[in-house]
Amino acid sequence: MMDNGWEKFGITPFTRGQLSCFRIENRYAVAEISQYGAQMLSFVPRGEKDLLFVSRQANFEVGKAIRGGIPVCWPWFGSAGTPAHGVGRLSLWDLENCRMEADGSTSLMFSLDRRKDLSLTAQLRVNVGAALTVALTTSNCGNAPLALTEALHTYFAVSDIREITVAGLAGEDAPNAVLRDGKLFFAAETDLMCAPGDKILVIDDPIWQRKIRVERYGSRSAVIWNPWTDKAKRLADFGDEEYRAMLCVEAANVRENFIDLAAGNAHTLQTRLSLF
Repeated sequence: MMDNGWEKFGITPFTRGQLSCFRIENRYAVAEISQYGAQMLSFVPRGEKDLLFVSRQANFEVGKAIRGGIPVCWPWFGSAGTPAHGVGRLSLWDLENCRMEADGSTSLMFSLDRRKDLSLTAQLRVNVGAALTVALTTSNCGNAPLALTEALHTYFAVSDIREITVAGLAGEDAPNAVLRDGKLFFAAETDLMCAPGDKILVIDDPIWQRKIRVERYGSRSAVIWNPWTDKAKRLADFGDEEYRAMLCVEAANVRENFIDLAAGNAHTLQTRLSLF
């Protein structure tokens, strides 16, 4: 991997398996991101545990998805196309620029050009500071509108899923989920796609004594997922007991909440993650 003077921004290139990655370090946090998939792998605020989870059995090989971090599901979500969750997480993104901001945080911008086959381009902007902000902008370069589904598929590290709650959902936002006093509890496989509007979701982890604030922008949907015991055993790139250590809470636009992206227009999906 070429060194382009990134060290002056606190950015160090490294490899994990077959993949080129970047380590970002500043006075707020240490973070890691893979150029393959433009996928965040780690975000560790100073003095804290990592907010993100990556499976010990994750693949770091070209052609395979990375299990954990923040996969970029683009420009479709789930089985809306092939491959599942889109081409974004299986593509090598270009690092266009990086800079140190006036507040001491670090920004990077990645791009992916798929105009030849999809009439789309994407930019992923990352800011590593006291919070982690990830913003995905899709531009329709074609002559016809496109139905865009997408997600910033964030895997959070938790102490024990059986003790975790997520606040910010009302009953109408989370059908068929275990909700008590406005909090979502976990006791079985959960694959919840809901539309909580602009509500901020909060992951409460009493064992680690921390709360994670999950803000979503340009996001009509939220996805909350944990595979639990049986599905965890069926996932080749996931440990049988690792379901206890993770929870996905995602900014998304999925199913009927897709984005009708007109020709020549752009849309930005953003998530901001912080402790409080």
